[in-house]
Amino acid sequence: MIKVALAGQPNSGKSTVFNLLSGVYQHIANYPGVTVDKKSTTFNYKYETLEIVDLPGTYSFSSYSLEERVAKDFLIDEKPDIIVNIVDASNIKRSMYLTFSLLETGIPVVVVLNMMDIAKDNGLELDIAKISNMLGVQVVSASSAKGIGKDDILDAIVSTYKNSELYSPFEINYEELEPCIKDVESTISINTAPISKRWLAIKALEGDTQVIVKINSEDKSFDESFVKTQENFFHSTYDRDINQFLATFRYDSADVIFHKTVIEHKKGEKTFSQKLDMVILNRWLAFPILALVMFLFYQLAIVGGYKITDYTWPLLAAFKNFVIGVLPEASIATVPLISDFGVWMVNSVNALLNYIPIFIILFALIAILEDSGYMPRIAFLLDRVFRKFGLHGQSTLPLILGGAFTGGCAVPGIMATKGIADERARMATILTVPYMNCLAKVPFYTLLLGAFFASDMGVMMFLISTVTIFIALIVAKIVTSTVLVNRETTPFMMELPAYHIPTIKGVLLTAWQRVWIYIKKVVTIVMAVAVVLFVMLEFPGLSSDQKQYFATQESKALEDFDKAIENNLYYEQIKSKEMVADLLNFYDLYRAKRMNTSTPEAVEKLDADFESKNKIFFELVRANDSDSKKVNRALRNLSKDRNRLLREIKDTKIENSVLGSIGRSMEVVTMYAGFDWKINIAFLSSFAARESAVATLGSLYENNKADSIRAEEAMAQNSGYSDLHAVIMIIFMILTPPCIASMIVIKLQTGKYRWMMFAIFFPITIGIGICIALFNMGLAYGWSGLETMVYFYVGMALIATFLGILPTKKINWKGGFVPKTRGIHSNYEKYNKN
Repeated sequence: MIKVALAGQPNSGKSTVFNLLSGVYQHIANYPGVTVDKKSTTFNYKYETLEIVDLPGTYSFSSYSLEERVAKDFLIDEKPDIIVNIVDASNIKRSMYLTFSLLETGIPVVVVLNMMDIAKDNGLELDIAKISNMLGVQVVSASSAKGIGKDDILDAIVSTYKNSELYSPFEINYEELEPCIKDVESTISINTAPISKRWLAIKALEGDTQVIVKINSEDKSFDESFVKTQENFFHSTYDRDINQFLATFRYDSADVIFHKTVIEHKKGEKTFSQKLDMVILNRWLAFPILALVMFLFYQLAIVGGYKITDYTWPLLAAFKNFVIGVLPEASIATVPLISDFGVWMVNSVNALLNYIPIFIILFALIAILEDSGYMPRIAFLLDRVFRKFGLHGQSTLPLILGGAFTGGCAVPGIMATKGIADERARMATILTVPYMNCLAKVPFYTLLLGAFFASDMGVMMFLISTVTIFIALIVAKIVTSTVLVNRETTPFMMELPAYHIPTIKGVLLTAWQRVWIYIKKVVTIVMAVAVVLFVMLEFPGLSSDQKQYFATQESKALEDFDKAIENNLYYEQIKSKEMVADLLNFYDLYRAKRMNTSTPEAVEKLDADFESKNKIFFELVRANDSDSKKVNRALRNLSKDRNRLLREIKDTKIENSVLGSIGRSMEVVTMYAGFDWKINIAFLSSFAARESAVATLGSLYENNKADSIRAEEAMAQNSGYSDLHAVIMIIFMILTPPCIASMIVIKLQTGKYRWMMFAIFFPITIGIGICIALFNMGLAYGWSGLETMVYFYVGMALIATFLGILPTKKINWKGGFVPKTRGIHSNYEKYNKN
């Protein structure tokens, strides 16, 4: 097996090369700091088995970032056979710095000049053969985004592997530093092949503690103090810092490659990306353009996607009707437990699957922003704002992954903070990512918007999505000014990639992969939660008195029906309770399927199918003569009575249940925010997975009969809530943590349970307080739901603006002859006791 390490800088298109080679499309956002994990794939090529490992993107091989440490660990510990260095051909001068670092490791290298199409568009002509001769390795051109270069890269890998015994170690002559390198190299007594001892010596002289620790662990005779002596000798003799000295040589070497192998046909001309940035990153236009992009984003995804659900919902309704048709039939007002469970599960799943069209559009738009190169520019723009709140430009990336554009997930968002070198900003980002609108919250918002804000969905979704940014900034300012005030900080550096035209294949595959993840989550986690909730809502059930009451109501409804048809021609066919129940189920099922049938041909087929099942029942349902019409009218009344009874039974059973009791106990506080026990149950269930809130509300307010009523319609008709209630629920969802999984990840990333507890209880406390205040103000002043949302939005924006203009610099030192005073040194003493 040939073990291959794929290495390159963050914007080199390395991940698309990995996708190209492996044949598996795994979308990775086009910006640094998103992931420090490794992806791998194994496949056969020309009788050889290749294992390709895609390392995190790095600019160098120092140990300043976690990505660099992960990549270096892999090379030293796993010792791959080949390193494939992905180079951005449109920016070869900058990219070659990493190339020289990789060549020095001693492992054979294949250089892939990627994005050749962009280099050509920028007027660059590269002499690939000359680059290959100068570096002494195989150099291959590719345009991975267009699927060009796969066979050439694989051929180069196999050829380099087969001729690896001919590979001679690559060395840069560091002139004055050479004696020090040789002296340190001579002290390494172990066999490090294929890793070059010279490279390890250079890294040791650079003060790379990661490399020094690894040498010490295997070579007990290695003298770390001797390395320090050599470093001090060089510094005192030449008055040069070794790291800067080495960097200068590598950059000079990259410059030599560039000037001898690259012809610039458009030298001095601005590239297309530079011209576009003059508008998109313009001082006055950048933020209005960003706001417009976000508004169009939600208008297309939420409003446009919701309109598509008008066509997909009938399919889900048909699925529900099919399930009801195969489950044991209900009596007049008695539903078998298995049927109740089946309908509960279908309602839970349908309430979430209904939003798949929204997610497809949402993820496709996110992929376009990522692949086009606009997403890194959002990070660049927001860094100016974030710095005022103690965050970092790199905080943008986890926040976007967490759902700043709606549709993310807090778990990868929090995990992505590993790439933030600024410790204070990293901690602040970890604590603010949960405020983003993760994918799991979108169905909840859409349910309430569809039920109470159908005409204002675009505006409401824009407000919901952007207010989370203000909330995150407020929380970040609070924590960085208090509990995180003296954490280490570092500057933000980021390279903006060239603009690209996203490929249709890439966008569609990305959208589908993310939607598939959502579907799997619905099928697994959400359904598991739904099962637990069903049990908790069924136990202990109705009391004896309640059963007697509903039995009496059922008998009365049957008596009314019997009186209405006692002298009817059809009376003998439906005179028993069982016959009436069968007729009622037949009637409800036919009506539900008829509502989902539009074409004359489909209606004719449906009629023929039902007539073949029971001709008498079909005549009564279609009501073509006076007697059948009379039965039909009585049947409609009986159907209404049954629906009312089933609703009352369901509400009573849930209210008496274990979960209902918990929900009612919380009403002591939540009633002041307008939350009844059903809302409390929905929020409790959603802590396992936020989608469960929709599944719970959808199941609580939908009925158990066959119909085509959507969850939004059922909630608007049956809940008794107003648009004010709806907006308070939305605000509480915005302010509270996403799910238990994200809280566990916070503990893993911070290493402290106290941060996890803070991330849970701080937002819940603030959320319930704000919701109580807004709900009571809304009642007092007669605010509509939209007005309440606007006031909340404006309030958060004003608070964030005020905090943003507060001074951020603090006196955090002490000493001298001036006596210490509490006013000057209190911050220092408070956070430096240990």
